[in-house]
Amino acid sequence: MHAVIIGSGLVGAATALALKQVGIEATLYDQVDLFQAAIAAKGAPVAVEFGESGGSVLIASIGLRVLRTLGLLDEVMASSYPSPTTNWFKIDGSSPITLNASKVAKDCGENEEVFQTSVQILRSKLHSIMMQACNRAGIRCFTGKKFVCYSEMESGVTVEFEDGTTAAGDFLVGADGIHSATRRAIFGDSSKAEFTGAIGHIGVVRTKEHNITLKETCAFYLEREKKQTAWTFKISDDLAAVQVMTFNDPKPSEGNDYRPVADLPKESSRLADMMAEWGVPKHVEEMMRRSFRISPAAIYDLPDLSTYHKGRVILSETLLTERFRMQVSVYDWS
Repeated sequence: MHAVIIGSGLVGAATALALKQVGIEATLYDQVDLFQAAIAAKGAPVAVEFGESGGSVLIASIGLRVLRTLGLLDEVMASSYPSPTTNWFKIDGSSPITLNASKVAKDCGENEEVFQTSVQILRSKLHSIMMQACNRAGIRCFTGKKFVCYSEMESGVTVEFEDGTTAAGDFLVGADGIHSATRRAIFGDSSKAEFTGAIGHIGVVRTKEHNITLKETCAFYLEREKKQTAWTFKISDDLAAVQVMTFNDPKPSEGNDYRPVADLPKESSRLADMMAEWGVPKHVEEMMRRSFRISPAAIYDLPDLSTYHKGRVILSETLLTERFRMQVSVYDWS
């Protein structure tokens, strides 16, 4: 059997690796055009999904077990940072509440020590590990392939791309994210994602370089009545991520989610000044102000679907922000 997978992000890559383990070959197709992106960058870093984008990913016990099944646990653990607690504060850093997440996992029946403590990893590093694993497994990935439509026959499916090429397989997997063209091809425009009005702005900062001390590995700063929230995540001894949520920024263009902003000094200053007005702790403000990359993560909602498959097509997508995307599902392909 052979699967055509649309989308080569975390979920697409994980799905391809999982299929390989049960004897099903897969090929990844992604609309990202690395050649055109490199030309447009004019010598600057290429800000596409295959490059440095996004922030931190928190992987809990379920995700860690999936990684072990895929044979990637040791490699991920070597590139990640333990996150045993979750901390909540008022927006100014007062009234702390700490949850011992490792103890909770153990109390809930997680008896393997390696899975009791969640870990933080840079999203781009996790994606790199997965794509390298796909390459080692002989899973090919074609870029510049924008999904247009598909046709289904008794023997399989054929996918058409915008560049005029096609791909054929026994079944089709849509792993092309919140704006999934595969989902809309199956269920129509009524399944289109709707912007909620909220945008998360994810910054990544080198803490040692800017003398920023981060005591907590995972912290949330909240002012519920004013809809003010900021999060911080420790990725390593030198790297950390900071996220702030806004509710009055313009709706982003479809497809620009998680693409780092071009005017970094202006955007980092804007967000840091706003956070300073909220009264966040100084180190949280400085994390945003000193970020070397900021990626927007717009929050969308989808109408409920009674099923995630139709005929020879199945959706393998996540509905949440970058922060929570690594709860990878394992599907019963029978």
